[in-house]
Amino acid sequence: MRIGSNPAKKDKVEIDNTYHRIVIPVYIPNLNDFFKESLEVLKLCLESLYTTVHSNTRISIASNGCCKEVNDYLAVEFEANRIDELYQIKSGIGKINSLYKIINSVKEPLITISDADVLFTSGWQDAVEKIFIDYPKAGMVCPFSYSKGFRELTANIYFDNLFNKNIKVTEIKSPEGLEHFAKSIGNEGFYKDIHKKYGITYQEKGKSRALIGAGHFVATFKRAVFPAYEFKSNLQRLASGEGLYIDSPPVQSGLWRLSTNYNFVYHMGNTVTPMYLDIVSNNNNDTPKDMSNLPVVKKEAKFLFALKNNLFNRYFFSNKLFGWYLTRIGLTKNEVKQYLNL
Repeated sequence: MRIGSNPAKKDKVEIDNTYHRIVIPVYIPNLNDFFKESLEVLKLCLESLYTTVHSNTRISIASNGCCKEVNDYLAVEFEANRIDELYQIKSGIGKINSLYKIINSVKEPLITISDADVLFTSGWQDAVEKIFIDYPKAGMVCPFSYSKGFRELTANIYFDNLFNKNIKVTEIKSPEGLEHFAKSIGNEGFYKDIHKKYGITYQEKGKSRALIGAGHFVATFKRAVFPAYEFKSNLQRLASGEGLYIDSPPVQSGLWRLSTNYNFVYHMGNTVTPMYLDIVSNNNNDTPKDMSNLPVVKKEAKFLFALKNNLFNRYFFSNKLFGWYLTRIGLTKNEVKQYLNL
């Protein structure tokens, strides 16, 4: 039996003015073998966020089948108000399912989705948000100059800019970041020398320069590109569905996948080095921007989507035609052969 009335019914809910949500799925089932240093890596990841993000940012964590030590640490961070949302899922449900548990309820217009082994450096948020402000067609921006992503779900960018000179080949600003990434994934040959030297970039006069293409180990998205989502029982594996549910939504909305012209993040993998500690100790927080004029996201018409991403994609990215195009925007014929691995 209820006695009296709930006083909370008269309360007004205060909605804050945050506009950038960071979502991190965490899977650390134990602290043995492969995961031996993973808790320390996670701590550095979060500390690098605390020391770089601006005040209009909130952090959400999905603990997906993590061990007690990890959950205890995350609980402390949550109680200290350093984490805004903490979802603890005892049975592993996969990265995509755990991500969308949060994405479905996000109100902020920008969402950064990051792996739990990413180290953020000063200026990453400023650089990413500036690209969204400069280019209404930006739907996904990676704070890492991913020079190998120029043919990955990017046909719409080339199609939209066939008759201007905004796309050019330019020098990579931080090749050491690419080398570090290759080492961190155990594949030092991941980037050829040519990819560490040149990137295919987009730039309008007086605005940010961005690389064409994006990696998904960390990227910022317009929230509106993500569709309503229901649990998928076939996505229990750690990385299942990333292409369909993370990479594709921006393109489905007719928007572009871009990267910053400088490397603002490091992929730590499963080990900690003194360099990472030094970076965090020297980080500085960004300042908020006016993001009120972000354009409304509308799903692209089926005909236009098919024209750009199916028909045009098929012919434009052939080695012969795309190779010719690369010579028009800055590479020599010999460099084209190296760039396209011919």
